Amino acid sequence: MSRTLPLILTTALLLTACASAVPAQPADATTSPSAAASSPVQPDAAASSPSQPAAETSAPPHTPKFPVGHLLTLPQSQNSGPVWNTGDALYELRDASNMTPEALVLKTDYAALTQSVYCDIPGCTHDSDACPAYLASDFCVGVMAVDGTVYTYPGELTNVAPTQIYRIDPAAGKTPVAAVPDALPHHMQLQWCDEYALYGCPLAASHQPGTLYRWDWQNDTVQTIPMLADEKIIACEGSRFLTIRIEANEPFPNFGSTEQEKAILAHAVYVYAWLDPATGAREKICTRPYADGYFHNYYDGRIYYTGNFRNADTPGQQAALLYFDTADGTEKTLLETIPLDTYVIDVCVPFSPAFAGVPQRYLRVLNAGDAYADCLLDMETGDVLPAPAVTAEGVRRPALLLACTASGQWLTTANPRDSYDPQYSLYALWDPADFLADGQPAAWVTMYATE
Repeated sequence: MSRTLPLILTTALLLTACASAVPAQPADATTSPSAAASSPVQPDAAASSPSQPAAETSAPPHTPKFPVGHLLTLPQSQNSGPVWNTGDALYELRDASNMTPEALVLKTDYAALTQSVYCDIPGCTHDSDACPAYLASDFCVGVMAVDGTVYTYPGELTNVAPTQIYRIDPAAGKTPVAAVPDALPHHMQLQWCDEYALYGCPLAASHQPGTLYRWDWQNDTVQTIPMLADEKIIACEGSRFLTIRIEANEPFPNFGSTEQEKAILAHAVYVYAWLDPATGAREKICTRPYADGYFHNYYDGRIYYTGNFRNADTPGQQAALLYFDTADGTEKTLLETIPLDTYVIDVCVPFSPAFAGVPQRYLRVLNAGDAYADCLLDMETGDVLPAPAVTAEGVRRPALLLACTASGQWLTTANPRDSYDPQYSLYALWDPADFLADGQPAAWVTMYATE
């Protein structure tokens, strides 16, 4: 398949080529953040050539140390504030005022086509702690729904973040249900969750092992999972994390020069693997040359990245968009040519689809030359499709994807003002076929007025 993509990619990490099960030290259930540091996991043996399958190895099964549900990346939409999509409704934090840090939890009901404050108390003015949906500050706060109940949680553990997880009952009020434990490191971001816990992984020193923290906030415990040197979590599927790490043929010097590090990295590879947080076991997926491109996305068993660079460090630099198919263990080309000197693709996930069902095959593409000319990248065909524009308050604006409903419709947001402030966004529901055909929305949502 030969296509030229009128846009590029800007999220860093990378790549792939094989499969082997690699044992790792089981995770230790502990409330001490030093547990991982005292028992580091040893790196794998040298990685196989990126073009050759890695030999499969077997390892005795590890005993799970805690339950792991359906792992999800905590959404932080660029088209809105912190959001959570249940498939029936979208919950989000919205500034109550541009002049203060106060915020409200809003609910967009897809069936009713309304956005409202998540509060059922008669006569409530939504401007104090007496309101279930009111927050005195939304700094470092996220919103999530677990088993039909809505919570707010600290998204990053900073001095300005809340110290509690709060359960919101729209008819009664909000109740603190868990305090941030001392075992969690300061300034860590909570980036993933399942039905039982929140997860965070602080950035480790270069070429040093790290630690993944699991906060079981419902039982007030903390577990630590050792991470390998240079290992990062880049996605999740089911009960496993997708990780990427650097593997080199020689150790990195503790106080080496930039030239020494570059020389080692020139022959290094990226290793992709599945990590089971309950056991600490890893299953190698594939490897990819370190110098060959950036990781961009994981979708439907495929790891997407750039590669096959040509005319490097010149105005005519080009690359291909490739993917490794974990189903058959092969690398395929989605797009043969990406003009890196002209366009930029931002492959941040524009939906909150995972909470409503299957992952979406389309990613929002940002046009570097025109902020109002967004497109969609079809992760199966490589086609780039223009996003439709809608008329909102008499102004034409692109309809940006925000969420996928349980019925399969898409929720979009459009901002009629020269600002991406979510306070002025207008939501609409679309049938996907109409959206892709540059049609019109099926219905507009009646928005909550904050002014």
